[in-house]
Amino acid sequence: MTQTADKKRKRTIVIAAIAGVLVFLCIACIIIALIQRASPEGQATSTQRAIIEATEVMRLTDTTAPTDTPKPTDTPEPTNTPKPSNTPKPTNTPKPTNTPQPPTATPEPILLTGSGDAVVDVDIPFNIAVVHITGNASGRYFGVTSYGEDGEQINLLVNTTDPYDGIRPLDFRVDEHTTRFEITASGDWTIEILPLSSVRVLEVPGTIDGDGDEVILLSGSKPDTATIQGNAESRYFGVYGYGENMDLLVNTTDPYEGTVILSSDTIVLEIVSEGAWSIEVKAK
Repeated sequence: MTQTADKKRKRTIVIAAIAGVLVFLCIACIIIALIQRASPEGQATSTQRAIIEATEVMRLTDTTAPTDTPKPTDTPEPTNTPKPSNTPKPTNTPKPTNTPQPPTATPEPILLTGSGDAVVDVDIPFNIAVVHITGNASGRYFGVTSYGEDGEQINLLVNTTDPYDGIRPLDFRVDEHTTRFEITASGDWTIEILPLSSVRVLEVPGTIDGDGDEVILLSGSKPDTATIQGNAESRYFGVYGYGENMDLLVNTTDPYEGTVILSSDTIVLEIVSEGAWSIEVKAK
């Protein structure tokens, strides 16, 4: 009897020990699972997913970068439209900083004639031009003034008591456009409006001679210096150079002989003179 009771007690102890071990193992598994869920590796995975999602949202909502804008696929390209090749551009002749169009690419000159005082309206097709003026054969007073469309005076082109035959610049500044001439005269006069390309050309290096007012073009090499002679009668003598800017080269009432520097972009020379003159231009 006692022996049987001892066996039962041992069996109970063993079962209790096994149950305790099982309970301990279960508790340990639960603890391990909780530790793994709270581990840094789990946090890193969750954070990485959040970054990916945030980046995707930013990409989808970013309006600064084109995302799915389709390219035009059905718009045909013009294939047979010919380009104009020989159309002249008489109204776009630049101010004297670029080579002027050849005479064949410009409209016909305009010739105005009259006698005595007159006011003549004119529609000039050239953006920049020259005027060849003659008059005052009787040696009285002769004056020619240009005006713009708002009535403002642009330039006193001729102001003399001598017979006059000369070429003067017209509308060389960007804001100038002559629409009217006022002539003060005691006899016959002519005003011929010409494109700048119609004037004489000085090939650089080279020499040119003249008498009275004139406008000349420079061609060839880039200019360096100009040796100028003129004003033997001690009247007024002026020489101007035009390129990117206007340069006053000579301005005197004495007989003149000297050498001056020209800007390398100079392509037009204006001479204001009562008599003979000569200019030699040397190249750089």
